[in-house]
Amino acid sequence: MATTYQADKRPKTKRRRRILWLIIILLILWILFFGWLWLRNSLKPKVTIKQANPITTKVTYNSKIKHYDEPDFGIDMPASWSAVPRPPHTYQSFTWQSSDRVTDGQQIEIYEDTIPINFAVNRALVVVGEVDRVSVDGAVSDNCSRYTKPTNGGPNRVGVPAKWQGIDFLCDQSNQQRDVVGTSSNDGVNTVILHSQNSSATHKFFFTYTDYASNPDYTLFYDALASLRMN
Repeated sequence: MATTYQADKRPKTKRRRRILWLIIILLILWILFFGWLWLRNSLKPKVTIKQANPITTKVTYNSKIKHYDEPDFGIDMPASWSAVPRPPHTYQSFTWQSSDRVTDGQQIEIYEDTIPINFAVNRALVVVGEVDRVSVDGAVSDNCSRYTKPTNGGPNRVGVPAKWQGIDFLCDQSNQQRDVVGTSSNDGVNTVILHSQNSSATHKFFFTYTDYASNPDYTLFYDALASLRMN
């Protein structure tokens, strides 16, 4: 019996096989591609991006204090206080006060590096530089006019040399009713030297505190000084 062939059967079978293999290959490639994506994402480390600290003052708040990061140091102030814009003068100073009208409250001022050595005060506070921080040695003195002998001079004299706990400072006898506290140390009049944590740089500081209340609260000044740390 003779075998009968259909003319178009073999070409069509080959075409179907080619299409089937092409689908299988594409499916395998699709599986490999998405498997590679899954594996890459699984092995990729989790990266957290943090913004660098700005050069300008950085302020951190909590319920009781504000922390200020200045270029060379950080310090805590009462949360209700505000920073005062820096005046354009030869001194680099930083000022915080408890109210818009300074004569109604308290004020802390910090001079850095260029120190007003002729700044006379009414009360003295002896401090000690301990590398990157400052510590208080004793307490604020009484009004210096009560234990410092007056000297000859006109009303415009800068101040009278005085001592508190053996440390030199300038007593402001021309304004005895004020209540300005100034710091001095063995480093010099109106001066204490601190060292940077991140470099070999040293900086000179002079701290003042003014309180216009009838019963000044020096604890605010002590706490601020205790919080200061060099950068």
